[in-house]
Amino acid sequence: MNLHLLTEIKQYKKVFLLYFFVLFLSCLLAPVVKECLDAFLPSNAFLTHILKFKNGSYDFGKVLRRIILAVAVLIAIFFRKPLKIRAFGSIGMKYYEGWLGQLQMGFLLGVGVFIVYTSFLCSTGVWILQWNAISIGSFIIGLFETILIAGVVGCIEETLFRGFILQSFLQDMRPLSAVCVSSLFYSLLHFLKAKVIVTQGLYPFVGFVVCYQSFKNIVVQLPAILPSAIGLFLIGVVLSYAYLRTRSLYFSIGLHAGWVFLIKTNDSYLRYASTNYPWLYGDDDVITGLLGWFMLIVTLFLVYLVTKISFHGKNTARIG
Repeated sequence: MNLHLLTEIKQYKKVFLLYFFVLFLSCLLAPVVKECLDAFLPSNAFLTHILKFKNGSYDFGKVLRRIILAVAVLIAIFFRKPLKIRAFGSIGMKYYEGWLGQLQMGFLLGVGVFIVYTSFLCSTGVWILQWNAISIGSFIIGLFETILIAGVVGCIEETLFRGFILQSFLQDMRPLSAVCVSSLFYSLLHFLKAKVIVTQGLYPFVGFVVCYQSFKNIVVQLPAILPSAIGLFLIGVVLSYAYLRTRSLYFSIGLHAGWVFLIKTNDSYLRYASTNYPWLYGDDDVITGLLGWFMLIVTLFLVYLVTKISFHGKNTARIG
């Protein structure tokens, strides 16, 4: 990688070049990682469980996504200066008085809006409450695990998408354009995945096969994934706006974690019962219908109100 050339490229272009470079490097590493994993299967119970190794096969698509994440983190560490990746403090993760309040405020807003919306869906019969008989201990442990997962997902994704990608785009684009492009990128990345079942043995091009299948799925299934893509785009817009209003990641991390927490909780205690109006209510994904999109637009407005009150009426956003 020519470091001098890298410093001359506009920041938003670096993001896309970095993404494809990470994909390429991950695909090259994929066969090596697979051979290492195969050496421990099926004797290693932990790997067998994690990979869901069954009948001599497992899904390598999930493995490649973990490889991509690891490669991205390593490149970000070793090429931090030419990529202009700033320290945590300068991207909105600086310690200051009130950071915990912003985190809590975002979490409560995300949870609150989601509870109101899912309660409405339950009242219309689109979703049905299913309470499985579990012990209090199991419920508490499950609740703690869900909160932990929500916190980790919220922190990682916000640091990556709003802390690095959005702020990279803001260096060369107007804020509105940066928000839209980064939100589209955020949305589409959720669909770059494919289930590729492999058995033990050498697969020299397994990484490239998974990548090809992932991009192919987006093209082939575009009409089917479009409602979810629109919902995820709006989620990206809301989270980006939350960052712009506060110039901090804490509020958006809390908001993101609140959504993840409720989604995972709903998966455990709610069941989609179908509807005659999927365009209105969506399907088993709550952000695929008009009402789900409207909920996100309402959340965008609530972010404006909450941050306006919190900052004593001072509009810290710079959109224009």
